[in-house]
Amino acid sequence: MTLIKKHIPLAICFIVGLLTLSTYYIPTKASENYIEVMNKWENIMAGFAFLLGLFSLFFSHYNKMKRKVDGWGYSLFVFVGFFAMVIPSVLSHGRQMVGPDLTGLGWGYRFLFNALSGTMFSVLAFYIVSTAYRAFRIKSAQAGVLFVAALIVIVGKVPLGQMIWETVLGWTHVGVTDIVQWLMDVPVVAGKRGILMGLAIGGIVTALKIVFGIERQYMGKD
Repeated sequence: MTLIKKHIPLAICFIVGLLTLSTYYIPTKASENYIEVMNKWENIMAGFAFLLGLFSLFFSHYNKMKRKVDGWGYSLFVFVGFFAMVIPSVLSHGRQMVGPDLTGLGWGYRFLFNALSGTMFSVLAFYIVSTAYRAFRIKSAQAGVLFVAALIVIVGKVPLGQMIWETVLGWTHVGVTDIVQWLMDVPVVAGKRGILMGLAIGGIVTALKIVFGIERQYMGKD
């Protein structure tokens, strides 16, 4: 039993991971065919994973409705929203427009989904402002630099801020839009590249840990 549950999955992961990694350094026809086959299997597995996640979501919300836990009414909207979009999508064959007319899917996407998305982003704006207030508390020199840079970007992106800048600091002959552009092109890009480099290194380390069997969470808690 240990062989089936532990050693065979580790061996499959090691062999597939090593072969996939080697194909990037051995550009042959065989490696290209291997990557093409693996991409097809990846799409198949992604489809099954999506269905599994969908069934898990429905099962979880069904249990909440069955037990009538706090907030179970929101679980009801999960089913209502799902079928309100899926049924018109099936009936309209996935098309939003038929000539100049909207299909059921197009109507639901335009008047339901877009409206709900706008409402969600409107609510998130309050949380973003709250988070920004906590992040911009000046407790160190680095926080002070962050606050000044953010303030300049905010002033430069708002027409009223540009008018105030021209009125107060127009004598410097330095436009706030030029400063904002420099901040976005130099410090922001540098920070973004540093974060991406860190993410890349972390991804490589995690992949190697999975390939060599050090990280085994994908095998389950048992």
